[in-house]
Amino acid sequence: MLDKIFAAGLDLLAFVLPISIAVTNIVFFPLLALWFFGARWTFARWKPTWGWPERFFLVFLSVSLVSAALSLDPRHSFREIYKKDFYILIAVLLAAFVRRRELNACLIKIFMAGALLTSIFGLVQYAVGVNVADKADNFFFYLPARLAHWPRPLLNSLAMVNGRVLGTRGHPLAYAECLLFNWAMAIGLLLISRKREAIGWILYLILTGAALLVSQSRGPWIAAAVIAFLAMLTSSSKRGWMIFILCGAFVAVFAAVPVFRDRAVSILDRSHHSNVERVHMWHAGLQMWKSHPWFGIGAGGVKVASSAYQTADEKIWGAWGHLHSVYVNLLAERGALGLLAFLLFISSLVWELRQALRATQKDPWRSAVLQAALLGILGFMIGGLTETVYNTAVVMMTFYFVAGLALALARHESGLIPSDAHDPKE
Repeated sequence: MLDKIFAAGLDLLAFVLPISIAVTNIVFFPLLALWFFGARWTFARWKPTWGWPERFFLVFLSVSLVSAALSLDPRHSFREIYKKDFYILIAVLLAAFVRRRELNACLIKIFMAGALLTSIFGLVQYAVGVNVADKADNFFFYLPARLAHWPRPLLNSLAMVNGRVLGTRGHPLAYAECLLFNWAMAIGLLLISRKREAIGWILYLILTGAALLVSQSRGPWIAAAVIAFLAMLTSSSKRGWMIFILCGAFVAVFAAVPVFRDRAVSILDRSHHSNVERVHMWHAGLQMWKSHPWFGIGAGGVKVASSAYQTADEKIWGAWGHLHSVYVNLLAERGALGLLAFLLFISSLVWELRQALRATQKDPWRSAVLQAALLGILGFMIGGLTETVYNTAVVMMTFYFVAGLALALARHESGLIPSDAHDPKE
């Protein structure tokens, strides 16, 4: 009975993760609770595996708890840790349950299917053209006459915000950052695919790339380009030319469409209002860090402290919730020790997956998945240069899902998981 529950739960988790954060929580937390509260039986069948990534994350969590206790608002900081840090349990759960590569491959396919649907939905939003300044007010930049009498909740589901597509997410950046993992995975699977499969993965990359494009998210654009370039550079596959041509087509779109071209050019424009504000945020973050160098001002402390660093114009929009850089934000909120522990966690995760990749011989699929996971993590870290990706729950859920599947694959085939271990689909 437990086998069927967990098998169905993992399939559903993989499908809804790219689509809905609410449904993801509804699916994940009961599975987690069943696993923990039934530990007498569930741990015997699906024992947690603990490697260096989990150990370093415990160090990061310990530093964060000390930081919260010493913070400007301990109650707020402890609540923020609960809301963000414990999503690592997604990776822990997957590493424990996904014992066979057949299950791993099945979950990846379901995950990719869910992301394909949300990519298509984002393109539908762009095609419909409803454009609002904010979904909470009644001002429309553009509303097609044929949709004028549609219910507002339905219009909101179809609406772009300031010309940027959100898909099924609450913000275009969250939408784009999640799709980066699917972009990386699709590239990896394309490079090892057969002829008919290759056509499918090319179409997948076109739709995912188009969804990234219309999100107008500059950081993910850069990350997607780096992922594609490194995939071509490190692959011996003859299909690398397909990625080159695809990326060339997207560059042509950038050049031909003024709104995309101007958005891309703004990346290097020091006078652009968004860039100016980001630089100011980073300077403010460094000042916050200097006031509490070792443990920071506590998780979520930026929202508490930022008003003292804002200009009069910036205060009109309220206190900053983050500092538009995961590194500056962690440094300010969790101090030098917290940032160091987080980087050790990421480094140990990359090291373990890299070691598994190096040990792979004559297994293209395993190599492709491990490399795609590493490229997805790289995209996450690149996005973190200008966005506080760690503060976005749905991005962290996706990060831990991909990392969990990759860890399960690495540990199973390296012998770290007992060969007689059970699997929820056995």
